[in-house]
Amino acid sequence: MAYSSSLTLERPNLWLRSRNWDLVWISFSALLMVVPYGSFFLAQSIGIDATKAREGVNMLVAFCIGGPHMYATYTRTTFEPEFRKKHYSIIPVAIIIPALVIYFGTYHFIFLLTFFFFWASVHVLHQIVFIVDCYIGKHRPSQTLASRIGDYAVVLTALYPMAMYRFVHGSFHIGDQYLYFPPFLKVDAVWWLATAAFSAALSYFVMKTFKEFRRGEGNLPKTILISVTVIATFITPFFGELDVAFQGLNTWHSFQYLALTWYINRLRLERGEISSPTMRKISGPRSWWKYYGLNVAFNSIILALLGGLLLTRQWHHLSNDQCYYIVILSILLQHYYHDHILFTLPSEIRETRPVLA
Repeated sequence: MAYSSSLTLERPNLWLRSRNWDLVWISFSALLMVVPYGSFFLAQSIGIDATKAREGVNMLVAFCIGGPHMYATYTRTTFEPEFRKKHYSIIPVAIIIPALVIYFGTYHFIFLLTFFFFWASVHVLHQIVFIVDCYIGKHRPSQTLASRIGDYAVVLTALYPMAMYRFVHGSFHIGDQYLYFPPFLKVDAVWWLATAAFSAALSYFVMKTFKEFRRGEGNLPKTILISVTVIATFITPFFGELDVAFQGLNTWHSFQYLALTWYINRLRLERGEISSPTMRKISGPRSWWKYYGLNVAFNSIILALLGGLLLTRQWHHLSNDQCYYIVILSILLQHYYHDHILFTLPSEIRETRPVLA
């Protein structure tokens, strides 16, 4: 009888859209993380060397999902006049970021990679925190501040114990490139501290979540997402080929993001908040493939530019990795900037009834 009140945990309005949709597109899509690493080993098993296999995985993810998810952002930002008026900074940033990427990618590549992987980790976790906040917003009564902090803390610390260990011991490398880490921080105390922070956050999260469910106040969708996130991010830095492993995390993140952005645009369309005719067409009922197709089309343009750089290496003498990251990061870092604005705005997932596909 102590758990009778928990029957309310799965009421429909706790999910962003519906139980099945959330589990498939938001939480359990983490299973896609095995695809890049599996493809990497499959390529080697048929005789492709590790470097070519790694580059092939990068291109596969960039074309199918990583690239399209970057452009999905612009359906809510650049292509919306009201957003451009309120957040004018995205216009100069569209020039400043590519210019800095080209400069650092050409002359200080290690620093560019280091900055990218740091910001990428923050961005991925910020997206999870945003979704957690969406789940919290659908829960009544709302969670206490201490409970929210517990959720955020375990999400934000799970990635770093092993990542810090590898930085400290000089084994954090992307292909042949070892990322920069300040020499004075290469002491065991750094990864011990990261491990202690994660252990404390995890212990508090488990205890407070257990108590919430005992009281009938637990939030099942949020708990599933956080649990999957902690497992996924904690194990990622353990893999040998870190860029392939992080491509796994990127695949889940991008898949999740494409679905989330499409759903937000559906809700915005229903509320009459989309002013662009093109954005309205790709946000309507049964428009998923139009939405995805437009993002793939935009992505094809940037990949064509990447192909041009690769074919002209004899003149500019950039490595394959430099070509790849200069082109991709020129757009990706803008996407990060836009999202850090979007993720700090009030949640647009305010609709509680299901939206038909």
